[in-house]
Amino acid sequence: MKKALLIVMLLITGLSFSQQQTDSLHSQIFSLTPLSKKVNKVNGMAFGLGQALDQDKQATINGFNLEVNPIIVLAIGFLDPEKLKNDTITLRQNGLHISTFGFLGNVAHNGVGISACSVTYSSNGLTVTALYNMSKNLNGLHISGITNSTDRAVGLLIAPVNSADVFKGLQLGIYNKSDDMAGMQIGIFNKTRRSRGLQLGLWNINNKRSLPFINW
Repeated sequence: MKKALLIVMLLITGLSFSQQQTDSLHSQIFSLTPLSKKVNKVNGMAFGLGQALDQDKQATINGFNLEVNPIIVLAIGFLDPEKLKNDTITLRQNGLHISTFGFLGNVAHNGVGISACSVTYSSNGLTVTALYNMSKNLNGLHISGITNSTDRAVGLLIAPVNSADVFKGLQLGIYNKSDDMAGMQIGIFNKTRRSRGLQLGLWNINNKRSLPFINW
């Protein structure tokens, strides 16, 4: 009986050690980015040039992702965000993301993001970008120095230019545009094809009428 119990304990210990070894090959508490081939998950902190440089790799970062990317100067002049791949999800970022550059598509971000620019498949939480914030889905508070552009959004968008195909919430900027809006637009020029809400601005256009100052 004692021998059988000992054998069972050894088997459990062996399986546990094997699992820990396997996990150590695939997840880490700290890792440099882009992630190495042996690491596809970080539970803690990631630091480096950013996982955007390896968009073909499936990865998850939970925690703090700090990116110091020197190509921001070149990217501003030559990168066309409209041409970036953004149809799938290869990186899942949950937590705080701070970058001198930003995400470059195919990213699902949940948490707080502060960066020069951001192109994601989805972004849920708070984002603050110096240039532009583009996503298929935005939920939460999104502040951008130039534009917030999205297919679908729920929450508050603040930028000189806010553009959303389907929007629920508040757009606050100089020019606000949506195809289908439920909520409010506040700006100098507001435009929507279908309105279920209120527009406040110098000139307001919806599917019913065009009016100065206030429209519904």
